[in-house]
Amino acid sequence: MMRDVELSRLDHVATLTLNRPAALNSLDLGGVQELLTSLRTIAADPDVRALILTGAGRGFCAGWELDESGVPGNPSESLGVRQARLMAEYFNPIITTLHDLPIPSLAAVNGVCAGMGVSIALAADLVIAAESASFVLTFAPRLGLIPDLGATWHLPRLIGLARAQSVTLLGDRIRAPDAVAMGMIWRCVPDSELGELATQTAARLAQAPPGVCREVRHAFHAAATATLASQMEYERLRQRELLDSSAFREGVAAFREKRDPDFYAAPT
Repeated sequence: MMRDVELSRLDHVATLTLNRPAALNSLDLGGVQELLTSLRTIAADPDVRALILTGAGRGFCAGWELDESGVPGNPSESLGVRQARLMAEYFNPIITTLHDLPIPSLAAVNGVCAGMGVSIALAADLVIAAESASFVLTFAPRLGLIPDLGATWHLPRLIGLARAQSVTLLGDRIRAPDAVAMGMIWRCVPDSELGELATQTAARLAQAPPGVCREVRHAFHAAATATLASQMEYERLRQRELLDSSAFREGVAAFREKRDPDFYAAPT
């Protein structure tokens, strides 16, 4: 049976593919639950060292597809109450699980990326996109809503408050090259090269020391609200731990021996 989210592995890289191409990979509740379960499975798998998130067909993810018939709840609940409950139980945990992954994550945006699709992509550590891809948030101008799943947290930090407000209030479609230019994503490439770049980049990320991506991720996020003095204290305390790690010892040994480090070699 076809699944809404396909999980595959190649060497130490896992790929999660949103798999509703006829609907541009919009997600109903079943798809959201599958995505959360898959992310938790990856987080608990010590053999996985990097993650690629992508979509099947012409879209990355066109957002949330609300199907009232498939959403459990009390008949007396309003739509807002029901959706807020679902956000707490399933939607927000997708973003927090991505944020807390011990491995690096890469979003390979292959087409339309809208609504919650934008939130999922921006929660990855790196975002690359096909040149034909685009990003759009129509919550405010079309629905009277605010972006969610962390989009209001990520966007101002990536592109600045002025651009974040214009993107949100106007709902204009952002082409992938423009998303790169404004600092919203890392790179865009010709459509035919997206898969190869995602695979190559994930393979490189998979060679990094265990857990270092989470250290970097959390350090930059802490810096967003820290003073210079408090952030330097944060750095001092983390370095106190990391300088005593096996990863640092292997990195120093590899440098002295003029070889590439192998952070996953069995200890001798």
